[in-house]
Amino acid sequence: MYQYHQERPTPHFLTDIAKGNMWDSKTLNLFGVNRTVGTDWETLWDDGGNYVYPTSALIMSAVSSSASDTMALLISGLDENYNEITETVTLNGTSSVSTSASFLRVNSAVILAGSNVGNITISNGGQTYGYITIGVGLAQSSVYTVPAGHSIYIYRIDCTSGTTNGQKYISLRNFTRTSSGRILRVAESTFSASVSFDRQVPFRITEKTDFHYEAKSSSSSNEISIITEALLIQDN
Repeated sequence: MYQYHQERPTPHFLTDIAKGNMWDSKTLNLFGVNRTVGTDWETLWDDGGNYVYPTSALIMSAVSSSASDTMALLISGLDENYNEITETVTLNGTSSVSTSASFLRVNSAVILAGSNVGNITISNGGQTYGYITIGVGLAQSSVYTVPAGHSIYIYRIDCTSGTTNGQKYISLRNFTRTSSGRILRVAESTFSASVSFDRQVPFRITEKTDFHYEAKSSSSSNEISIITEALLIQDN
């Protein structure tokens, strides 16, 4: 049933959620890009290759490739119980700084001032869990893990590639892994330049589930980007 804040209603349910009028729901936009997708499956995220999820909650280190980056960095993710946590650290250029909290998952990262001159890496033990490309300001990653007590509902997916050759195509699929370890790679599709999925019935992903998109090229290398519009809703 459509409910809205009686003091701040709008004519549109999704607009109410975007405005923060719905106590149990918020919008979720995932922007993923991989500039060098080859002929093997790769995660659509800005560091390239296949994303590796932490096996336990970890202290994260943040560092830039440029000494000029000394701005605040907001890291959002999940703790060991899959509850949402955030922490702001102040970058120290090419010297790494550590979080005080331990992150089981890193869902997003964004700078809070200026423009990043270098590439910013969020990692532990040499394994990267978050990455911000020069000048972009936020992590462009399709990787997301659903918090405890919540589900996400995917409404729209737009994916584009740099290929203009009709004989070369891109394969795209979803990756999900539950906290119990069940892995599904589903909804595989193929396209040449772009594809859009506007779901009439949203696709639900339940709590504590890892989720991302994978893609591969039929030949050579392609730059592939993806935009996902979804809602994060607290379970009853």
